[in-house]
Amino acid sequence: MEKIFNKSVADLDKIIVTSTSYKPSAHGVGKEIYEAVKIKNKNVILDLDGTLEIAKDHADSQLIITVGGDGTLLSTARRLVGAEIPTIGVNMGKLGFLAEHSPQDVLEYIQGKTPQDWFISPKMILKIELSNHETYYALNDAMLSQGVMTKLINIDMDIDGKHATKYLADGVVISTPVGSTAYSLSLGGPILSQGLHSLVITPIAPHRLTDRPIVIEGSSKLKFSIHSKRPTDEIALVIDGQERIDLQLGDSFEATSADTKFMLVSSHKRSYFDILRHKLAWGQQVNRK
Repeated sequence: MEKIFNKSVADLDKIIVTSTSYKPSAHGVGKEIYEAVKIKNKNVILDLDGTLEIAKDHADSQLIITVGGDGTLLSTARRLVGAEIPTIGVNMGKLGFLAEHSPQDVLEYIQGKTPQDWFISPKMILKIELSNHETYYALNDAMLSQGVMTKLINIDMDIDGKHATKYLADGVVISTPVGSTAYSLSLGGPILSQGLHSLVITPIAPHRLTDRPIVIEGSSKLKFSIHSKRPTDEIALVIDGQERIDLQLGDSFEATSADTKFMLVSSHKRSYFDILRHKLAWGQQVNRK
């Protein structure tokens, strides 16, 4: 359920301004925001490289400000798993689908301007558990794929302990409602409303025409098992397009919704469908000139 976000920087006990080492062009704005926060609140931490273990060591923080773009926000969300801290995404990238706030908007908020129509929007997180019990989390998606495009792999999918289907494909993408507009969409998957508690399973270049994307309840527990008639050593699971986990034939993993959510500070300046039209040109006529 959404909650209004209207607390001033001065009223918060602990704030973290974070970015990523992969986007040094955002560090100048990150430092500017940090210095602005410091004037209003001394209890602020600067984490430009994005290496701070926030959920482990700073779960008492009351606000996270990420500076970079959607990719920075995705990596921050994974570092926040278990700590539901409101997070503002400052967009210094190209898309700004999730990180929708401009540096100017955030600086004005820090300097005392009351946020207009800002609210905390809980986002579903995907939990992935490998057969060796290693656990990973994704805000967008997890992609199982093989790198040798001449070799298809067999992927058995069970839902809640019962066999559902077998994919013969280059791979499969499991996405959250947030991730439904990412890689899954480019594969022909559906656009999900952000308030849904659901998972989308989208096969990558399936051999059968009947293998289509499906949407299931987020509370379901999926199990994927990997097989192939021919040996391959290129199988990997990619988390949010940022983390790669190498897998082998015969491996399996489970996917379900996490018990925790990502608390994104958004605004009502644009509806979800406004963003789709503006950022993804959804429903717009093609310019043929």
